[in-house]
Parts: sequence; C-alpha cells; structure tokens
Amino acid sequence: MQTWAIIAQKGGQSKTTIATAFAVEAAREGAAVVILDADDRQGSALYWSERRETDDVLVKDSSVAGLPLHVSRGRESGKLDLIIIDTPANSKDIAMLAAEQADFVVIPVAPRGLDVHSVLQTVKQVQQAGTPFAVILTQVPHQGGEGAEARAGFAAKGVAVFDSVLHFRKDFYKATPIGKTAIELDPESKAAAELRAAFAEAKRLSGYANKPLSEVA
Repeated sequence: MQTWAIIAQKGGQSKTTIATAFAVEAAREGAAVVILDADDRQGSALYWSERRETDDVLVKDSSVAGLPLHVSRGRESGKLDLIIIDTPANSKDIAMLAAEQADFVVIPVAPRGLDVHSVLQTVKQVQQAGTPFAVILTQVPHQGGEGAEARAGFAAKGVAVFDSVLHFRKDFYKATPIGKTAIELDPESKAAAELRAAFAEAKRLSGYANKPLSEVA
C-alpha cells in the first residue's frame, strides 16, 4: 500500500483534478482507493464525491489532527492499496504533515511567475520531510515557452519534474463539478491522454504496484 499527497501552497494548481483522476484510474485497475480531503475550507474532493454516480472511490473528510490516524488505520487495515491526500492551499502545517505521512508527493504548479515562486516553498517543505516527490506542470498554455522555461528553472535547482504535462484544457474544469474526471468525460480527448500519462508516471516514480493487495501472495 502507498500514500500519495498532492501538495501546493497556492490555490488553483489542479490538486483536486489530479487527486480524483489518479484515484479513479487506480480504482479502474482494481485497487481499493480512498481520498483524504484535508481541505476544511473548500473540500473540493468531497464536493466531487457528492456528485459522483459511482462508489468506486471513497472520499473522507480529514482534519489536521485526524490525518495521521486516517493514514495509519488505512495502512493497518490491509484493505487499501492507495491513499491520496488532497491538501488545501496556504496551510504549511497540513502540507508538512501530509508530506510526512506520504510515500510520494506530487506538487502541481502552473508555469506562472508567482505560482512557481510559491511552489519552491512547498518543495523546501517536502525536502525537509524527506519524502520522494516530483513537480508536475499544470494549466500549461498551448502556445509560448512558459512550460519549457519553468521546467528548465526547476531542473537548474535540481528539482525532479514529471515528463508528463497537463495543458490548459476545458475538459479538466468541466469534469470535476459533475463528479467525473476528464478521462471519463471523453476517453479519447487530449486531456484524458495527458492524465493517463501522468498517472503512469506517478506509479513509476513512486514504485507503486498495479497489483492490489488482495492479489499479492
């Protein structure tokens, strides 16, 4: 079993989009998955879950104090394959706690000046926690060099970056309010292809096994 944390100190970086998409793809592969929504202000993952028509992914509300308990219980239960922690913006305490509980951290960031600057603080926190992590570029414009510039900047600082990129696509924003992912909205879309590639890369970077615990001898 693994725990992944999706962390970004600035809002609007596609944390919930990634958390829900990764959870659904893991469930599609047969894994038992739970999302811990640690955002007590917006609760975007809970909002998504309330509108979802299937029960393949469980979403639980989690306070700061309750996060370690939820993770430890999930690990000890032997019934979960993947826990994904969806964190709030502007909360260093929760970000650090989530990083400490996780086996792997995904740090989404849009390639804009202030966003990149803020995510460097998140990178420092995760580095302090000692948890493996990688930055993923989100909301990347279809034209212009912002994505390449941000990638080069992270590389210069020795920060690991996903090869996969999530561009600015309407399907990402259409799916969440109706309890779906962009892959479910249109499996043949470019947004779906990007999410699949990102999930596959997250599995590779984290060492997550596709095989559910129930099938492991």
